[in-house]
Amino acid sequence: MFRKHKIRVLFAISNLTYGGIQTQAITLAKGLQNKGAKVYFIWATKAEKEFIDKELLENDFQIIDGRFIEDKSLQKYSWRLHRYLPLIRAVLLLRFYRINYVLPYQNDLSYFFGSIHKYSGAKKTIFHIRNTVIETKPKQKWQLKQALLNKPVIIANSNHARLKFKQIYGEFYDLDIHTIHNGIEVRSIDENINWKEYFGVGSVEFVVSVIANFFKEKDFITVFKAWKSFIDKTNSNAMLLIAGDEGIKGMSSYYLNQVEELGLKDSVRFLGRTPYNIELLSITSCNILSTHNEGLPNSVIETLAIGVPFLGTDVAGIKEVVGDAYPIPLFQIGDYKGLAENLIKIFNKEYNLQQIRDYSLKRYEHFKVEKLIDNYCRILEI
Repeated sequence: MFRKHKIRVLFAISNLTYGGIQTQAITLAKGLQNKGAKVYFIWATKAEKEFIDKELLENDFQIIDGRFIEDKSLQKYSWRLHRYLPLIRAVLLLRFYRINYVLPYQNDLSYFFGSIHKYSGAKKTIFHIRNTVIETKPKQKWQLKQALLNKPVIIANSNHARLKFKQIYGEFYDLDIHTIHNGIEVRSIDENINWKEYFGVGSVEFVVSVIANFFKEKDFITVFKAWKSFIDKTNSNAMLLIAGDEGIKGMSSYYLNQVEELGLKDSVRFLGRTPYNIELLSITSCNILSTHNEGLPNSVIETLAIGVPFLGTDVAGIKEVVGDAYPIPLFQIGDYKGLAENLIKIFNKEYNLQQIRDYSLKRYEHFKVEKLIDNYCRILEI
């Protein structure tokens, strides 16, 4: 007997791959599914089989190929076809599947789906702000302007992004804007697996992790310089594990070259993307995020949840996660000496690890999955 779904929710994501945005979308999708929703995922750029099999198909989420959204082939025929045909196709798709709620998870997809909301038949189209708002005046993109004129519900995942967006756009548009922080569900770690051996560091005494894909705002160079200083000063049996993959083409080879030039190839290992962030954090002495700007980084929330020390850049998104009283001071952008100094202090056990753990677990309470789902259900009126 087929189950009749009262609501149908479409999640729109550029890439169906492992990453912070995908983690949040999957978490919310499971929560809405548990409340009786039929869940669809549409992707526009890239889809990885492992992610689809493990995260989507196993959860009975339906997948829609949306590569037409970013198709540039019509440009050579007509700018009108290029602009409007993908929008028309999207409207027809939303009506065919009788979608009630549309949740795009990248800026361009929020602009795209927001611009067609009044034609789509959907009750609500969410306009997501997932990153730091860096513009100083309103963008003049056609789809963005149409989306905001349609008065969508706007959800930022950080207070700093909500306030900045309201400052920039509030003078020109009637904004219904809210903050809903990311929610992280920490699964149980399989104790039957030796995770140090799994990650190839069974005999390493001091393991440090970086969990971040290679996007332009991430500052791996500062991490590498700090790591070199740490290795030179301690001559320790240590390994830096980097869990991430190319967000920008060519960055992997660039960073590999930087590591070799600094003479660090024996103490730095690139893992690529991994679905085992939590397990990686469980074996590390500390986790690092060096960055130029952040929305609300999942890897920092995960670090709090595990209770291991965190070393991060003093930027708004990180400060919003760790709070004002985190026991380890944040370092300034590009300050590899400050980062190296904190690494040495952790290595020498100069920080109170129990104090860090107690603070972290208490702070993690702000980012529970239950709060995420309840807040979305309240705004969506589900």
